[in-house]
Amino acid sequence: MPITTISAGFIGILLLILSANVTKWRGRTKTSVGDGGNSDLLCAIRAQGNLVEYAPVLLILIGLMEYGHVSKYIVLAVAIMTVVGRYLHGWGLTRGQTPNMSRFVGTLLTFIALLVGSVAALLKGYGVI
Repeated sequence: MPITTISAGFIGILLLILSANVTKWRGRTKTSVGDGGNSDLLCAIRAQGNLVEYAPVLLILIGLMEYGHVSKYIVLAVAIMTVVGRYLHGWGLTRGQTPNMSRFVGTLLTFIALLVGSVAALLKGYGVI
């Protein structure tokens, strides 16, 4: 099973959804650049931007671990945490600026995926696993 390909597909769909949300808020607020002082548009922009900031590194880690034959269970765990974490964080941000459990869990899953993926890649690179 090509875990990297499937993960990238889910992340791509999520990026389309978050980008459409930004476009929707830009149309509603008639704002072509920036957030125009609108908190809903700001949250939509940050949800999309945050995905774009984290997803590339995580997808590269997933791909390198898969290519390097790291345990498929570790690769799958990192991929699931990445996709679910980015979804929850993006969904939570579209609910407004108030901190919420969705954003918290999404951030936590993303950080755990980043840590586990990085450590696994390092250990594989040094021949420990």
